[in-house]
Amino acid sequence: MATGVFLAVVALDVVVGVYYRFKTTSKMWLDEAQSVNIASEPLRHLPAALKRDGAPPLYYALLHLWMGAAGHSDFAIRSLSGLFAVATLPLMWWVVRRGFGRIEAYAALGFLAASPFAVYYATETRMYSLVVFLATAGIGAIIALFDRPSVPRALLLALVAALLLYTHYWTLYLLVPVGCWLLWVAVRGDGGRRRSGAYGVGALVLSGIAFLPWIPVFLYQRAHTGTPWASAPTLASAYGWLAGFIVNQNIQSKDLSLHLEIGLMCLVFLLVFGVAATPLARDRMEFRLTGQPRARALAFVALGTLAVGWVASRAASTAFQPRYSSVVFPVIVVLVALGIVALPTRWVQVAALVIASVAALWTVHWGAQAQRTQAGKVAKVLHIEVADKSLVVVCPDQLGPSLLRYAGSTRYRFVGFPRFESPALVNWVDYTKVVRHTSLEAFARRVTAASGQKPFYLVWSKGYGFHLVCENLRDELTKVSGRTPSVVVVARKYVYYQSMNLLSYPPTR
Repeated sequence: MATGVFLAVVALDVVVGVYYRFKTTSKMWLDEAQSVNIASEPLRHLPAALKRDGAPPLYYALLHLWMGAAGHSDFAIRSLSGLFAVATLPLMWWVVRRGFGRIEAYAALGFLAASPFAVYYATETRMYSLVVFLATAGIGAIIALFDRPSVPRALLLALVAALLLYTHYWTLYLLVPVGCWLLWVAVRGDGGRRRSGAYGVGALVLSGIAFLPWIPVFLYQRAHTGTPWASAPTLASAYGWLAGFIVNQNIQSKDLSLHLEIGLMCLVFLLVFGVAATPLARDRMEFRLTGQPRARALAFVALGTLAVGWVASRAASTAFQPRYSSVVFPVIVVLVALGIVALPTRWVQVAALVIASVAALWTVHWGAQAQRTQAGKVAKVLHIEVADKSLVVVCPDQLGPSLLRYAGSTRYRFVGFPRFESPALVNWVDYTKVVRHTSLEAFARRVTAASGQKPFYLVWSKGYGFHLVCENLRDELTKVSGRTPSVVVVARKYVYYQSMNLLSYPPTR
């Protein structure tokens, strides 16, 4: 009976989780709108567009083809990520069933289906659902290779690794611990495992060769784009990396900190059990400081990716964001599943899954109603109060892609700070240097001259890597133009992930 209840909880997780993978009331924020604008370019122009953005091309090529078939509405575009997320569910079940066992497979399926992390990125127009799908496929390819080493199975692993490299650069950090583990097995393993390790190393080398055509673009991006909106990570970033698995980017309110702490403790508890606990009987289990044998490689890959990513981000002063950990999220799912199954009785396992599911689905439901950007509200106000062809200044231009999607890119004369050009696409090339070398006074004079005697408008927000720059630009516009602005829309920081202010500068008399 307990097993039947366990499977019923998993089934409920799947039904609710699939529903919420296509459910959000939010408009598209910066990263999503930027992705859509890049993917709208002809395929032959993607390398040039991505040189200014800093990402590999696979997801954008797939999104380009998807929009051609499904359309350009928010729901249609986001459905691509939702389909990748739904496809990951049976794939995860199959992978864990083959590599670890039947009840472990259902535990992994239930946890993944209800995961706020997985659900959020299923509703975002970014590559992270594709990354999770491919990383899950990579685990399956390695399990298949160790089950029966062969050239076709090694080629499958090479293909999956290459696709991951063309989807997200954090794959490089993932392949370091995976490659080290495969090399260790190839050298120190016994019998067939040694052969499997050797095939695996060869597969990763082959995936690197497949990535060579993109290397010139990658090197340009590395030298000129990066993540100028973020600073080098601190040790506390590791906490955020782990906490990112139980919340999602919609979570803004500080009132949810207790919920976060409880969820994080549950996750750590299950991960510890997944790594170290082995059930011996209904009332006994064994803890190994070296980890249970079937979890050691998974733990090494998860911690190794975190360590390599943190060190590399620290050295390059680039972002260390929880969403980048999508490359190892499937590994975390498997470890949590092992932790649930390591609990002593099936009823205790049911209780653990129920607690995890209730906490996760509560967050999922809340997140589906949360708003990622204030762009829709600002665009609505522009449509009501602002005449066509009016000058609208956007500071920083990072607010532009989302705002222009809903305001109409040709209805108004948009210029973005710092480059004084259309902010439909953020140009990240040498972004920090450009901001530092842009005179606020000179920029304000250009705005005043371009508006003439007509009114102009400023959409601005704090932060985005430069804290008070846009606030200072607001004051400089007031000083140079001699006009006192009126507030039309106020940024609501804890309501919207991407909040915006709208100011109106009156015409001269």
